[in-house]
Amino acid sequence: MIRKLGLCLAVIASIHIDAQVSPFNGRSVQGPDSTGHYRLLIGGHFHGSSSNASGFPAATVLANLHAINATEADVLLSTGDLFLRPDRDSARYASAFFDRLMIPLFNAPGNHDLEGHAYRIPMPLRIDMGRDRILLFDTERDNSDIKGDQLDALKEVEKEATEGSVDRLFIVSHRPVWSEGIERYSRLFSGNTRSLAGCNYEAEVLPMLRRMAGDVEVYWISGSMAGRAPASLFFQPHEKNITYIQCAVRDQLRDAMLLADVAPNGISWRLWSLTGEPVEEVVMYDADWWEAHQGKGEEFHWRRIPYLVQKNLTSPVFWYGMITMFAVLLMGWLLRRKARG
Repeated sequence: MIRKLGLCLAVIASIHIDAQVSPFNGRSVQGPDSTGHYRLLIGGHFHGSSSNASGFPAATVLANLHAINATEADVLLSTGDLFLRPDRDSARYASAFFDRLMIPLFNAPGNHDLEGHAYRIPMPLRIDMGRDRILLFDTERDNSDIKGDQLDALKEVEKEATEGSVDRLFIVSHRPVWSEGIERYSRLFSGNTRSLAGCNYEAEVLPMLRRMAGDVEVYWISGSMAGRAPASLFFQPHEKNITYIQCAVRDQLRDAMLLADVAPNGISWRLWSLTGEPVEEVVMYDADWWEAHQGKGEEFHWRRIPYLVQKNLTSPVFWYGMITMFAVLLMGWLLRRKARG
């Protein structure tokens, strides 16, 4: 039943794409107010930690649902991995999250979102906010290449930009495809899902963005951040009018979401902590900050040792690794024995 509901919502979303209706909670995007102002709320990895077996979103997200609604954001942009296991979790998400969320939600699918059939939303999605454009891409397909209808959507915005009808472009994807060709960025996100042998971002996509960036502000926002990331935000002005952003939660004390108040005269960015932990100004979380804070994870507590042992011993991944190791050792022993014989 839930699977059918998810597929039905996906169909509805594709039919009413021009109406800018969320395929998750059915709420419509109203667009900028009479002054041209609108507010974006940005986050990702809403399923929290990879060990979350509850089937509910991260505790830091659910605990702040009232506050999330109180932001009165016009759009909530999810940078992927909305679910851990969509088919199992979608009913819990619908009752605990989607039904209570007053903001239209849109998600750029991550690897976990595509591990089931529920809420398979066709990509790309486009949201128009006055003279600004928002594109959501699926970077799990085509080995992270932006091609086919997704590249066509970008070309359409470039055409509008050359006609002078676009001020800003926000692109949302799960994988930070912009990081793969730049060693400095790539090593900061070494634990992320990524293409197998490189993608077409540097060769095809970036030149398009550069052509637009003469007159258009471009923000590429992603959300694949490994669990030991030092912050929920990465914010790097890359070159003139092109900024790279990562934003995601992990159900940790450092969880935060990004708020963007957009007006005709500029954008005011603010990082909003979900736990009350102090946060810096958004511009502080650049590559320099990340490099300085790499490897500084949560403080280790020896009392957690029994829990960690139990967690590993009950993990299928642990036993897959053990079986593989024993198989390799056995194969090596048999080969040596055969060589001696």
